[in-house]
Amino acid sequence: MRTSQVGDRVLVHFVKRYADGVVRTSPDAAPLGVTVGTRHPRLPGLVGELVGLRAGDSARFTVPADRAFGATNPARVVFVSRTRFAADATLTPGQPARMRLAGGRSRRVRVIEVRSKEVLVDANHPRCGQGLEFEVRLVAFEPEPAPAS
Repeated sequence: MRTSQVGDRVLVHFVKRYADGVVRTSPDAAPLGVTVGTRHPRLPGLVGELVGLRAGDSARFTVPADRAFGATNPARVVFVSRTRFAADATLTPGQPARMRLAGGRSRRVRVIEVRSKEVLVDANHPRCGQGLEFEVRLVAFEPEPAPAS
């Protein structure tokens, strides 16, 4: 029976358990396609853990914070001008808010402190500093693409 190797495209179901108690799962009807041995944005830290699994096999493992969303970076906690937020935005410490960036883009940040002319924000990923636990079941191997003719 075939075992997964680096570079194989596979379909998986997963359960992610974050350190703060939040649980996320893949929908039962739609397994997620991943390439074994590569980083996937929805499954941080899942790189080599699928190697050697067969269709139907499950694996359970812990991903430390540095391999999941990284450590909290103190340099990403900064004061910014209140004008970087919509005039009607309600800024509440501990809550997320959208901050305007250059070029019309925006970024979600966590508000820490609000002053009259500036706001202290944390621009780290909300899950920085947290490890997570995975349960993954390899559902199937994706078919190899047909060679171009």
